[in-house]
Amino acid sequence: MLLSFVHALKELLPLEDAMTFGLALFVLSWVRPRRTVWLPPVGHRRTTLVWAGTAGSLLVVAVATWVSAHGVSAFAGSGFDGWWRRPAPLVAATLVVAAAGLALRRAPLPALGERVISPRRAWHTFASRALLWVSGITATALAVTALWQIAIATSAPQDGPFLGTVPKYTTLPIYMSFNSAYGYVAGAGWPNHLPTLIAIAIAIAVFFVVLRADVDRPLFARSSAPSVRVERESTARMFGLILLAGLITTLGAVWMHTGHAGTSAIGLDVQWGAENHPDRILIGGSYSAIARPMNLTGYLLQGAGVAFALRIAVDTMRAAARTRRTTPNVPQAQERTAGLSR
Repeated sequence: MLLSFVHALKELLPLEDAMTFGLALFVLSWVRPRRTVWLPPVGHRRTTLVWAGTAGSLLVVAVATWVSAHGVSAFAGSGFDGWWRRPAPLVAATLVVAAAGLALRRAPLPALGERVISPRRAWHTFASRALLWVSGITATALAVTALWQIAIATSAPQDGPFLGTVPKYTTLPIYMSFNSAYGYVAGAGWPNHLPTLIAIAIAIAVFFVVLRADVDRPLFARSSAPSVRVERESTARMFGLILLAGLITTLGAVWMHTGHAGTSAIGLDVQWGAENHPDRILIGGSYSAIARPMNLTGYLLQGAGVAFALRIAVDTMRAAARTRRTTPNVPQAQERTAGLSR
């Protein structure tokens, strides 16, 4: 009965589906709830961040869930069908940050007699150092994995032999050599991983441009430095969290893919002497020692990215409700802080 229930649950929620581990990790994240999102009390900036944190994060979750479910049901007919699915969560997060950055830029600036030109600052002045380090490490791991898979790729002769899931033959370098050209396994090469590198580059560029534009935005003459810092820091933090969720989810999808491709093995039945029962020897590929741990870690990372995006959405809604309760007089607060969000 228990085995039947587990099998039915696995059919309903495949492990490859990002939502399977995502929901579980999201629930576990509330064992030690921490405040992750801060919002300005009122103003255009607060509205923009609320929409980015809720609708934007849920968009990342929806995209990750859809592409992972599509990957479960789809057969790799060409050998590089998943080129767009793996970086899709990162692309969605990048679009959210770009749209929110444009919304902030369209806010009216203070009149010439009421503005103060802020001093030139580095683009990362208001960004969390810890968040930048974690995002940088995640992006580096993702880029190194993609470059490694491109470097080991090769073309294959039409007669193979091919191992694992055998796609339609192509002359593109999507194969990796199995044990010194004993066979070929599909799933590597630039057709599979170049889009991921492009998505990383675009995400970094968008993050830089958005923070660069916001860090030196003109201020109201009556605004105070501490209030401006709080608003700019909350903006940089929100954008960094959304991009990090996309990076983690995409890293998990890439590691799931590369780990699965590396688990291919050949079984040889070897008979020693006069024994009637031969021994089976499994011969793995070039990185079979790390393939299975990479594949399993990919499941967890993909789920962690989805759980992280869900936490951003929920924490943003909680922060919005908290700022509404703690702002005693909204009209006066808007008058004091409208310029800060513009």
